[in-house]
Amino acid sequence: MKNLKNVITVVFMTLFSITNYAQSQSEVAGDWVVGKQNTVIKIEQNDGIYCGTIISSDNPKAEIGKLMVKDLKVKKGKWKGKTYSPKRKEWYDAEFIPKENTLDVKIKVGFFSKTIEWVRK
Repeated sequence: MKNLKNVITVVFMTLFSITNYAQSQSEVAGDWVVGKQNTVIKIEQNDGIYCGTIISSDNPKAEIGKLMVKDLKVKKGKWKGKTYSPKRKEWYDAEFIPKENTLDVKIKVGFFSKTIEWVRK
């Protein structure tokens, strides 16, 4: 009887872990509104790695289809990837922190860091 309880506990914990893992994988996927000009970036998975492109914007200079997030994947329990800065025309390393309906994008350059909040559409 004790062994049966242990087996049931292990099965339950395994199923719970798999469910949580699947949910955490989709936390960054979706449409995100960025900035004051309602730029929408769609993050989706391709071959196990996530990337994000602009799908709409009120900014006439925004390029629809432009890659803005690349190489996004979980590393050591954190979402890490690169984000593009159109003003500087450079890619920067970033940490993506999913919250309830927001995605905090923390960009570090040298000693400086900046966090930008994206809102789920």
